[in-house]
Amino acid sequence: MRTAIFFLVLVIFLTACSNDQQAPVPKVDLSEVSIPFEARRFDLDLKQADFSDPAKLRATLNAHYGNFLCHFMEDILRIAPCYPDSNVIALSKFVEHPDMRSLQTEIERKFGPETIKQANLQFEEALKRWHHFFPDSIVPSVVYMNSGFNYSAFSTDSILAVGLDFYLGRTDSIVRLLSPDVFPEYIKKDMKEAYLVVNPIRDFAWHQINKLPVNHTNIELIKLLIQQGKVLYLTDLMLPETADSLKMNWTPEEWQWAEENEFKIWKEIANDKVMFRRDYNKNKKWIDFAPFTNAENLPQNAPPQLGIWIGWRMVRSYMIAHPETPIRKLLDDTDPLEIVKTYKPKKLS
Repeated sequence: MRTAIFFLVLVIFLTACSNDQQAPVPKVDLSEVSIPFEARRFDLDLKQADFSDPAKLRATLNAHYGNFLCHFMEDILRIAPCYPDSNVIALSKFVEHPDMRSLQTEIERKFGPETIKQANLQFEEALKRWHHFFPDSIVPSVVYMNSGFNYSAFSTDSILAVGLDFYLGRTDSIVRLLSPDVFPEYIKKDMKEAYLVVNPIRDFAWHQINKLPVNHTNIELIKLLIQQGKVLYLTDLMLPETADSLKMNWTPEEWQWAEENEFKIWKEIANDKVMFRRDYNKNKKWIDFAPFTNAENLPQNAPPQLGIWIGWRMVRSYMIAHPETPIRKLLDDTDPLEIVKTYKPKKLS
């Protein structure tokens, strides 16, 4: 069976021609979609919190944010166990630290009410689309936070948290002071306001895909890439008007490089020993967040995460060929054959 799959891929590869891809996203009449949209500033509420009565503070924060308080303490800051109530006082050390005070001041300077209002409009539209395609799913609340440079986004089914500190811009005075050992230039390059909505939405899509039962460390490369491609397709559904290059955190020049070299990239993947490889340490080089894609026979000017891009192209090709496919079926289908055989990478002369 594997030989048959590889032969089919090889035939597609050898007969590949230019395929001008467009996001095959169904139109949605948002005027007919209503959701209980909610967005709150956790960073401001925490800044103004009264820590003199931890039990009362916990009750107040729980009333407004539910289980996000525990996620913030245990998963984002990793500052203390969420319970007992007295542990909430540990947050005061975070809020009152001079560096965090400076960071919060910078966040408030950069992200005033009008900027947040515009972001909320985009988040609300994206989540309306989510509700349209998944009416039985929870519509998450948007929570803006100061993550202390721990998370640019953090998602659960009910929470879409946005780390405003990660969107201050690479030239921001505080961002420039971040240690290059922890925050190398390729990370600072992506700390731009242009990603304020698209990165959290992509993170939410990633959370939804990664709820599916997949063994990430023992998975064939082709399945890993298609899984990642589904993340980007979900992002398409929620942000159909957003530029594709922004969804990849690429410059237009990086996008152009990928398109011009798509056939060559696919040639490196469409190899029996590579496509069906289960070596995660090698496979993850195709999807790692890094300065460039450090995979087989690719130059250092190759943009990062090319494997995700190829997986996205494959999923899009499949949905162009099979527009009647229910979104849920696309997400649940784990057999790569049906998706791979519709993919025709561009071959530029």
